[in-house]
Amino acid sequence: FSWDSRRCSVVLYAAQLYQQYNEAAQNFEILRQALSEDTAPSPTPSPLPARRPLPPPSSPRLSISLTKSSTLWRELPGVRNSSELEELTEDQRRLQEVRFEVVTSEASYCRSLDIVVEHFVKSKQLGALLGNQDRNWLFSRLADVRAISHSFLSKLEERLESDIMSFTVCDIIAKHCQRFKMVYVPYLTNQSYQDATYQRLMNENPGFKRIVEKLERSPVCQRLPLRSFLVLPFQRITRLKLLVQNIVKRTTPGTAEATQAIKALKLLEKLIQESNDSITQMKSIESLVSLSAKVDFECRTLPLISQSRRMVREGPVTELMDFSLKDTERSVYLHLFNDYLLISLQKEGGRFTVIDHSPVSELRVENCQLKLHSLQKNLFRVHMSNKALLLRTDALSDKLRWISSLSRPHAEIDFSAAQDYPQMQCIRAFVAQQPDELSLEKADIILVHQQSSDHWVEGTRLSDRHRGWVPQSHLETITNLRVRQHNLADALKVSTA
Repeated sequence: FSWDSRRCSVVLYAAQLYQQYNEAAQNFEILRQALSEDTAPSPTPSPLPARRPLPPPSSPRLSISLTKSSTLWRELPGVRNSSELEELTEDQRRLQEVRFEVVTSEASYCRSLDIVVEHFVKSKQLGALLGNQDRNWLFSRLADVRAISHSFLSKLEERLESDIMSFTVCDIIAKHCQRFKMVYVPYLTNQSYQDATYQRLMNENPGFKRIVEKLERSPVCQRLPLRSFLVLPFQRITRLKLLVQNIVKRTTPGTAEATQAIKALKLLEKLIQESNDSITQMKSIESLVSLSAKVDFECRTLPLISQSRRMVREGPVTELMDFSLKDTERSVYLHLFNDYLLISLQKEGGRFTVIDHSPVSELRVENCQLKLHSLQKNLFRVHMSNKALLLRTDALSDKLRWISSLSRPHAEIDFSAAQDYPQMQCIRAFVAQQPDELSLEKADIILVHQQSSDHWVEGTRLSDRHRGWVPQSHLETITNLRVRQHNLADALKVSTA
C-alpha cells in the first residue's frame, strides 16, 4: 500500500481493523451488562497478525507500543513507568482509557478506510467494470472520509504525544465536527442507494461479483467482505458519539473538559440527527412520489407529496363492518403518515383506491378487548371525526404497533423516574424494515414499554431516546439491578448535560 498521509501515524500500523475493534467493543459492552459493576475500561481486542517491520514513530515515548500493540493507555511505557500514574484515582485512569480509545479506534478506522480505498475504490478491475453513476453510488465519498479521518487522527496523536498522562480529545473532536458534517451527511444519506447498487451489481453483473470476491480473498482484507467496509462511516460516527458520552459520564461537571465534552457530544448528536433527517426526507419523498402514482381517490382528493410528510406505518388490516354478521368484513390498507391517515382498498398491480382519509389530529385509537362470536381477537377501534372503524390484525404485535403508532406523539420518558422499566440490550444488530421499527447496533440498551406474545418489543434507546419496535430474538434482558440503575444514571447525566 502507498499511504497518502504525510505524517507516519504512531498507532496506525499497529492498529487492528475497525471491524475487529467494533465487534470486540460491542461484545465487551454486552458482557459488561451481565456484571455487577464497571470492571474494565475497554475491551481487549483479538491478537494482531504479524506485519512487516514498522517505520520509526514520531514519538519515542510510544515506540515500544508499536511492537507490543498495546490496547490500554496504562500499558504504554510512558504511562506504566510514570510516577504520576500512582497519583491518579481509578476514575481518572478510566477517563484516560476512554480518551485513549478515541485515538486507537480512530487508528483502526483509518486503517480500514485505507484498505477499502486502496484495495477496492482504486481497483483497476472494478474501475473498468463500473460506470460513473454506479461508482458514485457504491463508493460515494469514501476517499474524502478517509482524508478527513487521517487529519483528525493526526491531531489526536499530536495531543497524545504532547501530554501522554493527561491529554484531552473533546476539543479536537468539536473542531472537526464541521468537516465531519461535510462528508458524513452525504455519505450516510447515500447509503440506501449504495446498498441497492451493491445488491443489483452482485445479482446482475457476474464480472462484478467475481472481482469483488477475488479482492475480498486478499490477505489484506483479513476475510472481511466489502460490505463491512462500506458501512464503516456509519459505525464510526455512532461509536465516536458513544465514546464522547462515556467521557461526559466520567468528567466532573463544570470543568473545562466537561464543557468541551458536552460541546463535542451536542455537535455529534446534531450531525447524526441531520444525517437521519436527510435520509428520512429522501426516502419519504421517494415513497410519496411512488405512492401518488398508484393511488386513486374515491373520496375527496388529498395531494400526497409534501416535504414535511413522513410515513409512520403502513399495512393491511381487516375492517369489521357489522357486529352481528361475522362475514361482513373486508380487507383495507392503512397508510399512516405523521399528519394524515389514508384508508384504501388494495387493487391489482399494487394500486390503491382511497375510500377515506383523516387528519391525525382528529384520530383517537381504542384497544378493544371484546371477542365477537368467540372468534375475533386483536381488535382495535379508530375513531375519526365522522365515524369509527373496528379493525382486526392477524398478529397481536401488529395490533399493538398500530395502537402505538396512532397514539403518537409519545410523552418523552423521564430517566429519573424510569426505575421500574425493564431494560434489554441488543445482542445481534437489527436493521429496521418499517418506519415504526428501531434499528439497533449490538450493545445498544433500550427501556421496554411493552412486549407482545409473538415476540416483538417496543422500547426507547437510552443513548438517544429514539423509540420503536424490535424483534425479541435480537435482545437480551438485563437482570442485574445495579447495572440497570447504573445505565439509567449514565443516561440521565448525558441527557441533562
